[in-house]
Amino acid sequence: MANQTVSQARSFKENPRHYPRKFQVGIYNAFSTRLPYKPLPKNPKKILVQSQEKIGDAILLLPTIGGLKKLFPGAVINVLCSKKNEPIFNAIPVVEKTLVYRSGRRFWHDLTTNQYDLFYNPKDHPSITAFKIAKVVNAGVKVSLAHPRHEKHYNHGLTVTKLRRILEKNGAILQAYRFGSKIESFFPKLDHGVGKNKNEISINLSAGSEARKWSFQNWVEMIELFLGLNSELRFNIFTQGNEAETGKKIASKFGLLIALFSDLTSILDAGQIIQKSSILVSPDTAMIHVADAVGTPVVGLYSGDERNVERYRPYWVKHEVLQSKSLSIQAIPPIDVFNAATGLVQG
Repeated sequence: MANQTVSQARSFKENPRHYPRKFQVGIYNAFSTRLPYKPLPKNPKKILVQSQEKIGDAILLLPTIGGLKKLFPGAVINVLCSKKNEPIFNAIPVVEKTLVYRSGRRFWHDLTTNQYDLFYNPKDHPSITAFKIAKVVNAGVKVSLAHPRHEKHYNHGLTVTKLRRILEKNGAILQAYRFGSKIESFFPKLDHGVGKNKNEISINLSAGSEARKWSFQNWVEMIELFLGLNSELRFNIFTQGNEAETGKKIASKFGLLIALFSDLTSILDAGQIIQKSSILVSPDTAMIHVADAVGTPVVGLYSGDERNVERYRPYWVKHEVLQSKSLSIQAIPPIDVFNAATGLVQG
């Protein structure tokens, strides 16, 4: 078993790099007044949901937004998000409006002038920015996940002590309204009549950090193993930013066997492509959540952080988690990835 390591998955309590922030939060809380408890509104007409800032955070929040719309079909749903995530939420018909972080006076003006029945922040650790938003937002009931360091800024805390996956924590509001309800996948722009192409594999090179990069040699060796098993296979390769050059080199080596998708306008555009694939192979990034949502099996390459795997592994689809013994995924052998993928496809 891999050693536990400090990463983005470490909780507020456990991550030593967050000690200065803990101190700031403690001071802020000491001078803040606890909001009174309020029950959840029975039939909210206007809802504001707060998203975290990364692309993966947005994808993992989609099922909660879809679930709220299913519970309250007549409700107007707005989303508070980062500039990076705004195109994702704007592409979803059930989201009427987005409010963008750090957009200056307009943002704070919108928070105070829009009247909401329900404001929901599913973030599972405290931040002073979130406190300030909760203080200003004009909402009848302000809801968060229960946490001793931030629940005083909200009217209602949802207990999630037994939940580990971020997808489930996000969906805690759905459980609060309808206990026992299942979290359902929710993804826009899909053709639900499309089946899988057994000769098509999707590969995501985009890593987001050096630790999540797999080398050019590893990708080539893995593709060659697949072609040794089935020469009719074709590969969709997704790249972004620094990984674009690696994608070009792979495309140059394998020619017409590769369909290269570089810097898509939106990650949502990858959904229809991955939906048709027999499997996705990817480092631990948002693309894994896309495949999970569109029903494509996943081989995920993860670092040695057990907590990270626990929180971000696929939820709905068949999958294999291949985990390094360190923060870097480089040591994961291509043969292991090939065996895991063929096992999923043939199983």
